[in-house]
Amino acid sequence: MTTFAVFGMSENWAREEAKEHTPTFKNENGKRIDLTVSQWEAEVEVQVAKIMAGKKCVRLSPMFDAPQYAQQFMDMARKSIVCRDLKIRTKAVLVDAKKKPILNTKTGAPKVGFADWVPEATYAA
Repeated sequence: MTTFAVFGMSENWAREEAKEHTPTFKNENGKRIDLTVSQWEAEVEVQVAKIMAGKKCVRLSPMFDAPQYAQQFMDMARKSIVCRDLKIRTKAVLVDAKKKPILNTKTGAPKVGFADWVPEATYAA
């Protein structure tokens, strides 16, 4: 059962997102001005910096069976790529502020999503 994944933001993901959403033109005084490749790349770099400074987090890893595998992925990611806000999340029933499950209005079943994973305290005998 694969229920653990690493969430955060990597510079690679931010760059792909910026390339996808940065237009190749500007509107100045109601006129469309096409950007050169170097101007567009500069705009992409500005967007990458904004994304990396923001708070948005996405799933960076595949799903894992156990949290220790997600932790290994996190350790390798920190060593090899520029990233921020890495955390392990698990699939769980979503709850509201009063710790009551959030129910689907159509089916009445509890909603399942990703929640932050907190390791349980272990006690030595």
